[in-house]
Amino acid sequence: MLSALLYLRLTSLRNWVRQRVLRLKQPKYLAGAIVGAAYLWFFFLGPAASGGGARRKAAAQAAGGVWPQAGGALPGHVTGVALAIGALVLLVVVVLAWVLSQERASLGFSEAEIAFLFPAPVTRQALVHFRLVDAQLRSLIGALFLTLVSSRWAFASGSPVIRALGWWLILTAFNLHLAGVRFTLTRLADAGLGTWRRRTLVLGLLAAVLAATWAWLPETQRAPVFDGTREGGRVLAEWATALLGTAPLGWVVQPAKWLLGPFFAADLRAFLVALGPALLVLGVHYVWVVRSVVSFEEGSIERAEKHAARVAAVRSGRGAFHDPAAKGRPGPFLLPGTGRPELAFLWKNLLSTWSWLNVRVWAGGAVVIVAAGWWARSHPAWQQGLAALAAMPLVLIGYVIVAGPQFARQDIRQDLPNADILKTYPLAGWQIVLGEMLTPVTILTGVIWLLLLAAAVTFDPAAIKLPSLGRELFAPGTRAVLLAAAALLTPPLVALQLLVPNAAALVFPTWFQATRQRGGGGVDILGQRLIFFGAQLLTMLLVLLPAALAVAGAVFVVRLAGGPLALGVWLGAGGALTILLGELWAGLLFLGRRFEQFDLSSELRP
Repeated sequence: MLSALLYLRLTSLRNWVRQRVLRLKQPKYLAGAIVGAAYLWFFFLGPAASGGGARRKAAAQAAGGVWPQAGGALPGHVTGVALAIGALVLLVVVVLAWVLSQERASLGFSEAEIAFLFPAPVTRQALVHFRLVDAQLRSLIGALFLTLVSSRWAFASGSPVIRALGWWLILTAFNLHLAGVRFTLTRLADAGLGTWRRRTLVLGLLAAVLAATWAWLPETQRAPVFDGTREGGRVLAEWATALLGTAPLGWVVQPAKWLLGPFFAADLRAFLVALGPALLVLGVHYVWVVRSVVSFEEGSIERAEKHAARVAAVRSGRGAFHDPAAKGRPGPFLLPGTGRPELAFLWKNLLSTWSWLNVRVWAGGAVVIVAAGWWARSHPAWQQGLAALAAMPLVLIGYVIVAGPQFARQDIRQDLPNADILKTYPLAGWQIVLGEMLTPVTILTGVIWLLLLAAAVTFDPAAIKLPSLGRELFAPGTRAVLLAAAALLTPPLVALQLLVPNAAALVFPTWFQATRQRGGGGVDILGQRLIFFGAQLLTMLLVLLPAALAVAGAVFVVRLAGGPLALGVWLGAGGALTILLGELWAGLLFLGRRFEQFDLSSELRP
């Protein structure tokens, strides 16, 4: 029977590949495939084929030992920073699986598989083995993709084959662990252990392990020691490595280190040495899953129904996280009977987001950031460590500005299939587009404001050497002006970023619909997304250039006249705000006219 199930899976895979090859006859998929293949070659495959491993090893050696190399022996990795960080990440993922999982035991069968396999004369053990074998295909595909992504990591000095096998072991163990968690939680729930009691027990055990580990450490090692002779990042990394190597926390993360060992192996000998403990971890997980099998039919049916509803939501434009059975909840704010119609769109789209996206959570995050920064600055042992993290919020701000619009889709992209209904509203096209964009603008602006606050709290100009102009720029008064100017410019900047993907949805609707596919993507879909992303970056560079020139010109004129730098920054921010608002208004007018001319029946025809 297992051979027949494997034949079914291999036939489905063959048809999947055939379908994607045949659709390359359409120009939108062919162009995307060319761009996607070029991206994979020039950024991943090409560098790896031309001595990428040697460059990674040289970069790691130049790092001065921050990422210790194995040198052909496994013990060098056991105490390595990269291995410790990887083990910590796995520990966090495992804890979240035990705490957040609410599903009953299920094995991810599709509706068609449930209809044909569950009534068939197949034992549960055979169905479990079928799903475990079937999961290996997804694990192999995921391992190949992650091997490409990790090809530039300096601390991954092994060959591509070793890295691919290492990723496969990690993904396979993760899938086994999730299956075991669901089976075990189902048994515990049937025995009367409630969700919150289980969460309290898991988090309580973790807190006890952390407390015992901290108490076991010598008093001089319970906090990182910043003596000024080493960089703050190195001190934090070494302290975290020592903490994860101390019992009992070291015992808890040791299986994760064994599992990560093959990935960090530098050569074949080190890989074979690390493979034994990793296979032991896999074997224990396999026995756990097989011996803890419970009735998974009900959970599998429920999971398949949710998956089908999610796919239908994506195809209809409601988003992948739309839940048709979701319970009602209070509105995000009190919507008056009269007022600006754009606020009604904001109110409606906020209801389609997560319930925790509200003012109270934002305010709580700000309080936590300020309190953590104040505590760290009041303890000299942590001040230098705080300065070592100062660049992280700025990096995250750049990421949110560039990539945030691709994830916050509660705008015209979500309601595009409802364009015919929206066009019946007695509103101008630009009002509808603006109202639809207010929700992602609000969400991304709130995230960036929190990151700006974190940057202001962690940044310490005394910790770095600055020229005279830099010291004046980061003086307390000027720093406050910079923070206020950045916060003021954030909403129009985010709105301009959102104009580009919304324009793509209105101007190229068929291409845009193709890029929204989930689970059916490939190199062609990757290429289409890259084309849109490149167009967004190019457009933003063009629209930001006048604003940047306005800021630079204002600062130059004020400095030439002998005025304070803070005044130049504030005047430049005012000029940049005017330019950005003008560009935003022009973009809204263009998209409004395009929306008024949009014909859903002709644009989204298959």
